[in-house]
Amino acid sequence: MNTMNKRLMLWTGMVLCVLLSVYHFYTAGFGYFPGVGTRSHLVIHLAAGLCLVYLLYPTSSRHSWSLWLDTALAIASAAVGLYLFMNLQSSSIISARMDSLDYAAAVLLVLLLLEATRRVVGLPLVIIAAVFIAYFFLGEYLVYPFKHSRAELERFFYEMSFTTSGIFGTPLSVSANYVFIFILFGAVLEATGAGRMFIDLALRAFGRYKGGPAKAAVVASGMLGSISGSSTANAVTTGTFTIPLMKKVGFKPHVAGGIEVAASSSGQLLPPIMGAAAFLMIEYTGHSYAEIIRSAFIPAILSYIAILVMVHFEASRGGILGLKKEELASGRRTLLRQGYLIVPVIVLVWLLAEGKTVGNAAFYATVILLVIAYFAHQFRSRLPVGLMLAGALAAGAYALHWLLGWQMEITAMIVIGSVVALLFALVQKRAGSWADPVRFGYKELLAGLELAARNALSVIVACATAGILIGVVNLTGFSSKLPQLIISFSEDIAGLVPPFAAAYTGEIQLYAALVLTVVACLILGLGLPTTATYVILAAMIAPALIRLDMPVLSAHLFVLYYGILADDTPPINLPAYATAGIAKADPIRTGVQGFKFDSAALLLPFAFATNPNLLLLNPEAGIGIIALNILTALVGIIALASCIQGWLLERMNRLERLNALIAALVLIHGSWITDLIGVVLLLGLTGISFHRRKKSRTLDLH
Repeated sequence: MNTMNKRLMLWTGMVLCVLLSVYHFYTAGFGYFPGVGTRSHLVIHLAAGLCLVYLLYPTSSRHSWSLWLDTALAIASAAVGLYLFMNLQSSSIISARMDSLDYAAAVLLVLLLLEATRRVVGLPLVIIAAVFIAYFFLGEYLVYPFKHSRAELERFFYEMSFTTSGIFGTPLSVSANYVFIFILFGAVLEATGAGRMFIDLALRAFGRYKGGPAKAAVVASGMLGSISGSSTANAVTTGTFTIPLMKKVGFKPHVAGGIEVAASSSGQLLPPIMGAAAFLMIEYTGHSYAEIIRSAFIPAILSYIAILVMVHFEASRGGILGLKKEELASGRRTLLRQGYLIVPVIVLVWLLAEGKTVGNAAFYATVILLVIAYFAHQFRSRLPVGLMLAGALAAGAYALHWLLGWQMEITAMIVIGSVVALLFALVQKRAGSWADPVRFGYKELLAGLELAARNALSVIVACATAGILIGVVNLTGFSSKLPQLIISFSEDIAGLVPPFAAAYTGEIQLYAALVLTVVACLILGLGLPTTATYVILAAMIAPALIRLDMPVLSAHLFVLYYGILADDTPPINLPAYATAGIAKADPIRTGVQGFKFDSAALLLPFAFATNPNLLLLNPEAGIGIIALNILTALVGIIALASCIQGWLLERMNRLERLNALIAALVLIHGSWITDLIGVVLLLGLTGISFHRRKKSRTLDLH
């Protein structure tokens, strides 16, 4: 009986997952249902997410009562959601005079959210939320600058549950309106087999070279990581294929897992989607989507080059070669079988660049993805039937355009998708049976819809809990105090500068503030998903850098980068636990390796924080200047990577590694003198390393 009840819960959860995905797909394309406003939409989003958490993430207890507890919590989540949906416009809530039922619903919502966060995201975020809640109530007992006197119990639960200052604030709004539809797009793309396609193409391009499978893992994880929005999900998706290959060619298990961790996490800095951070950044900075991805592009590419350089040095140091040509999938065959899956990504980027809203662009991209994925196989196997179905679908969409006002773009996406699928089918028929596309039918569609909702749960509860943190920060006035603390500390450090260096006081203060910011980012981001980390850092840390005259985008990309790095920081490193299980390695050692492989670009944000050319924020800078800045940043990355790995062309001694570190540090500043010093130092080290390698080869010959 107990087993039957568990199966019933799982089936209920699966059905609710599909319904939640369909709901968000509809709202992204057509707007809210009649009678559903912005706040009601957020209530549906959160309540459904909480129900799913309790249905799909049961308590670890094996006792029979655990099933009833999970069922009761799922029902309570639905009941609270229904109560909020029905009473958002009640006089007691609008007037901020809660009655007993309002009060009970508010308390229950907060408790249900914190427990759901513990189950999905983990204990660290719950502990941080508990500290912030304690700060709200105990602030009057603290000393300046932390002291405040706003600790009213009723006010806390009202603000958290019934206003946009708490749970239903900006983070949850971004999750409901932007992030979910992109997670859906990524999940459907994954259900089509796109993940394996990216891996096969990356292996074909890099697999034969030194440490090839690891380099392929970096490239494939970057492509998927930008879309997936979850470093852990990305690590599992690509790591399942790439980690065994890395171990096969000679990488140690914890090293293979660490490479996958670094590559999967850094994908969230990579345009066009940036793991949903770009859409949050739109809300916090006021910059357009095009401006954000343009500024993030160069740092993202440099960060991936840094990981590739680290992998190359690791492979060189260990004498690890690549795979044999016959072990690699045919690039031509891969493109013929699944190349059509690249088209929706191109359409997505094009629509966003054309100024479509984020939700609409993802909706249309998902429509064309579904059409191409479904008809690619239909046209290949049953061309007449496929043409009839595609024609009927396009005609139906056109009719609904006239009758119900559906966007004409839907018809256009269906037609374009059908044409692309037809062209690929014709090419595949000429290529023979070996180019038969991957089947995508109703089963794969349902699997994609379910996967989207499952992947979104961590984002939903993390964003809602982050809303509590932001609410406490704003209600207590701490949002204005923390930036001032960072500025004050940096001023104190700058005040220690000797008189002969007084001209550099401003620059020293900025660097001191940046270092303090890095420490704060790494601490606040421990164990949190990147979405929640960025929300916290954007509200609490970025304003300090903006007050020091850093451009807004520079400040937000700076904290985003170190927020992503915090996801790789041991001991609370969630992607490392996932990849360690695949690699059969120790999670802590895997996490250390992940942090290590991300560390070659550790100083890169300092470079773009002080040099807006790397973010393309200086319209007066010419192409030559920008290219030179990119080149010196790349030299700095190579220098730091060689210092960490102890390898350039040959093994380096401690003195050489120290000089490589100095070269990396001086290249941060961006002046022509420091750049020249850094480049000369690295060239000198390269010459020494080349001479040593030549000498060792001569000795080997004798």
